Amino acid sequence: MDAMETLPCPKVWRRPDGTPRQESTPSGMVCTVAAHGETGLLFPSRGTRRAAAFVLVGVGLVLALLSGFLVTAEPVIAVVGGVVLGLLGVLLIAAGLFALRHRPLTTGLLMTPEGVALTWLRPAVRLGWDDIHEIRPLVLRMGRSAQAPSRHYVGVVSRGKPDVGERMRKVAVRFGPDVACAVPVGSLDVDQLVVLHTLAYYRDHPEARAELAGDAAVLRVREVRLRAPE
Repeated sequence: MDAMETLPCPKVWRRPDGTPRQESTPSGMVCTVAAHGETGLLFPSRGTRRAAAFVLVGVGLVLALLSGFLVTAEPVIAVVGGVVLGLLGVLLIAAGLFALRHRPLTTGLLMTPEGVALTWLRPAVRLGWDDIHEIRPLVLRMGRSAQAPSRHYVGVVSRGKPDVGERMRKVAVRFGPDVACAVPVGSLDVDQLVVLHTLAYYRDHPEARAELAGDAAVLRVREVRLRAPE
């Protein structure tokens, strides 16, 4: 699915030549999940925990190798140190392998018939559909040049003042007092235009929100049926 060609790109997310700007190519797929008593359409987050697991395994291997050199040394303190490092290395390798095998599959942006949840945050941020007044594309540029790197966000303009947590509030305030929540689309492993237009579609079509609890929403997103008939 090439959403860059089938969905309109907002001006703030375009390069100077008019083409859509996206820092990397996402590889994730939307799916229906049931977690924590909620069933909805999940836009998975990028595998930050998977990367951390590889780091644990790598550090553990380094410590295990260093342990081997120390154990063969003559001073008793070096041997003791080698044993300690070896045990620590084994623990890190075991923790990394466990994380790789049991990494969470329900982390990301979850849309349910009741609202939206950002489950990669702790605690998770939740917004009801009735609280969402507008979905707005936002950009934070890392320099003054038009070619400067940028970070894209989906801004949620709320009717009230929902509890989104201090971390999310600090990001949202950069874009104005009416923005209650700014979701970094770079944190999600799905095309940014799909995220933007799916949120906007279900915000503007309350009669379709019931399908978020089943496979109909997955089919709609994969077929990119996210625009009202013209």
